Order: sequence, then C-alpha cells, then structure tokens
Amino acid sequence: MNIVEVLRRVPLFKALDASAIQRMADMTHVEGYEPEDDIVEIGDPGRSLFVVLEGDVQVLYPARSADFELARLGPGDFFGEMAVLNDKPRSATVRAVGHVRVAALDKSDFRQMIMDTPAVAVQLLEDLSIRLRNTDEQISGLSDKAMRDALTGLLNRRAFHDRIVEECDRARRYGDEFSLILADLDKFKSINDGFGHDVGDGVLAWVGRILLEHTRAADAPFRVGGEEFAILCPSTPADLAEHVSRRLVETISEARPPLDFDLHVTMSAGFATCPTHGRRSEQLYQVADRALLRAKSAGRNQVLRPEEGPLPDVSVQGIFPPG
Repeated sequence: MNIVEVLRRVPLFKALDASAIQRMADMTHVEGYEPEDDIVEIGDPGRSLFVVLEGDVQVLYPARSADFELARLGPGDFFGEMAVLNDKPRSATVRAVGHVRVAALDKSDFRQMIMDTPAVAVQLLEDLSIRLRNTDEQISGLSDKAMRDALTGLLNRRAFHDRIVEECDRARRYGDEFSLILADLDKFKSINDGFGHDVGDGVLAWVGRILLEHTRAADAPFRVGGEEFAILCPSTPADLAEHVSRRLVETISEARPPLDFDLHVTMSAGFATCPTHGRRSEQLYQVADRALLRAKSAGRNQVLRPEEGPLPDVSVQGIFPPG
C-alpha cells in the first residue's frame, strides 16, 4: 500500500505539491480495523483526521431503533475533520464495513497544514458545505419519518402532542382561534376479528389517505391511536369545525375501501375550539373526546357538538402522552 498515492487522490489535498504530500504521509500513522469495529464513536474527543486507505466505512447517526447510515466512504475519502477543527465531540460514529485501513493525521499537524496552505482551507470549506447540506437533508428526513405513522402516512401521536401544545401557545399569545377534531372508526374491532388484521390495516391506510386528501392544506391530520384520528384546524371557529367534521364523516360513509369485497366503514367525530371550549391542550382534548363519545353512544356515524361551556380548568395529563 502506497500512502502517498492514496493521499494524492484525496480531493482535499489536491492543492498540495509532491513534497507536501510526502511530509503529510510521514506525519500519518496507519491503523487497521476489523468488520463492525468503530473507528470513532459519537461523543469521542476529536484528536485525528482520518483518510481511508483500504475498505469501506459507514458514517452512522443514532436513531430510535437502529443507527442510520448518513454516508459510506471508501479509499481516498476522509472523515473526522469537524471535531478536529472545532474541538467538539464527534457528531457521528464511523464503523468499518469490512477490513479497513486508515491513515490518521494528528489534530495539530492537520491544523498546521491548513495554515500553511490556504488552498486546502478553501477546498475544505467547499467539501464541508456539501457534506453539511446532505447531512441536514438526511437528518431532516429521518426526523420526519420518526414523526409519521408508517401505516397511514399521517403524523403520529408524538407529533400531535407537540403540535397541539404549540397551537395553544400561539392562541394564547396572539389571540388566534383553532379547532381540534377527534374521530374514531365505528366497530373497528369487528373488522379485525371478522376479516383479519391485514384487512384492518388496509382500512386504516385507506382512511389515512382520505384524511390527507379531504382536509384543507392548513389542516394537520394525525393517527393518535389504533383507529383514532385527530385533525388540527388553524383559524377555524366551531361552526366551521363542525362542517369539516361532518364532511369527513360523510366521505368515509359514502366511500368504500379498496378491497375484494364490499365493506361499509363509518366514523364518528367530536370537536372542540380554542378558546371557546378551553385554552389548554388537555382541556380541549377532553372536550372533543366527550363529544366523540356522545356521538358513539347516540348511534355512531355522526358528529356531535361539544356540550355548552368549557370544562373546569383542571389537569388531565396522560390523556395523550407523547410517543
């Protein structure tokens, strides 16, 4: 293995002449790693810049269930430059995919090279800007995925919790009005029991599509439970919330899920409006939930308005915990 030849192929070092490349090669030391070895771990101090000489490595970002691969690097690629430059802990883990050999360049030597060769600093800025943009896009996509229900494509319970708190804060600060609609599929357990969970999942996915297609652009639909849904409607008074709720209930009742047999699905709904029925998220949820339960008890497949007057301003935390 010729370290000089590898370093010469690294775009970051293209401004260096042959003597500078040789000096850099003399300053580096070669390290070997086995498959699945962590070369650097997130949170480690940044003491070296690494150049891949042989094999491939993964740049990993911690996610809820498993590490998320941000990038895969091969011979001639480099990593570890950010922690070396800003003296911050490593922001990602880099793991060997197979047998890997890297050249490690000490922090002080790397910084001196940048000071001595401004062209390397310029190239480093260009490379970093591309990496940061790509990483931001990937992490944003990961965050969005974590906040969405995989089956329906709707925002999930955790996202609902965060969003309704934000809407209540905005309403208190600016005097805005918004409504919360809660909806629940009628006798959904009989669908799962009678036709199987695959059919039940198909119905839920179909309902998710209807909610996405038949709500206004400003509205945000969520799946908050098994067959339970919520829609947050900004700038929406109670009368309009009732109209939106009724239209959704009617649409579900009139349509048919895309199955090989005919299946009539219905939905009940209730709603609450801030500040008419309360100013706190827990309070609004309770008002809308009581209206929904009354609609269920009154025969299902309908919308009922909230009972007159707001509920007492008491804590009902735990009604919709995040997650």
